[in-house]
Amino acid sequence: MKKFSILISAIFFGATLTLLNTASANTDGNVYLGFGLSSLALDSERVVGVPTRSPGHTPKIGSLFLGYQFNDQWSVDLSFGADMSNNVDTSQVSVNGYRFFTEKKWKPYISAGLSSFGIDDATEDRTEQFQAGVGISGALSDNLELRLGYQHLFEIGGESYNDDNVMVALNWHFRKPAPAVVAKAKPEAQPESVPQQKEVVDTFELLVQFDFDKSTIKSVFQPQFDEIAQVLKDSPEITMTVEGHTCWIGTEEYNQGLSERRANAVKNKFVEEYGVNADRVKTVGYGETRPVADNKTLSGRQKNRRAISVILRPRPVSK
Repeated sequence: MKKFSILISAIFFGATLTLLNTASANTDGNVYLGFGLSSLALDSERVVGVPTRSPGHTPKIGSLFLGYQFNDQWSVDLSFGADMSNNVDTSQVSVNGYRFFTEKKWKPYISAGLSSFGIDDATEDRTEQFQAGVGISGALSDNLELRLGYQHLFEIGGESYNDDNVMVALNWHFRKPAPAVVAKAKPEAQPESVPQQKEVVDTFELLVQFDFDKSTIKSVFQPQFDEIAQVLKDSPEITMTVEGHTCWIGTEEYNQGLSERRANAVKNKFVEEYGVNADRVKTVGYGETRPVADNKTLSGRQKNRRAISVILRPRPVSK
């Protein structure tokens, strides 16, 4: 079993390098690495004289996970685990696929895959299983995910053993950070043929992107607020309008309210943190009616969850 464990470890870390290289490509998915603990209730016939379904005698498996999240709905991972309790010397290699439902912070999922068990002192030292189960996934932060799951395992051929596995795992997703966009256009003058109407306009754009179903402004967008606040301070005569938008997930009525909350969150930041007069900042929510990207893709929905404002500040030019 030790030689087998060394071989599996080499395969595991080789696959890690391969997937990390894949993740560097321009895709909507992301690699994740994780660690899990599970209680594996083995079939009572596996080890003679040992109550392997009793909570005090089940192997407690510590596992490492390497996975790939294709989008909001699908992911797959490879795991390698070994017994940490000294109850029954067990090693486990598994491949699992996951189907997630909804895009909320906590979402249920179903799973299915294949496993290979190595069990010392068992009637069969090594068996292969098909497994299927259910669970729930929770986003603890932008990158950290908690999974709680249950799977039932059926041996493929052999003695037709049936096992049960309850697991908790933490996964770290290597997601690309949301882009912070601050655009300042070059001054544009009217045609030289009408010099008496010549004018330069400075354009300042604020773009804030939000997590799904959130109106919380992330710190990565702070430099944009600093710049726009300075513009408002330097030009007390100008005002701004903040537009709030959402992706298409959810009802139209809910998304309308969410877009208004996002616009108001931007306004409140200017008023409360920078002392901008509330009358100078108007807000409007457009719900899901004005997408800028394809709502059928993860990256498109991320772009549509936004609040924007454009300030045009005329600047006189000497003739």
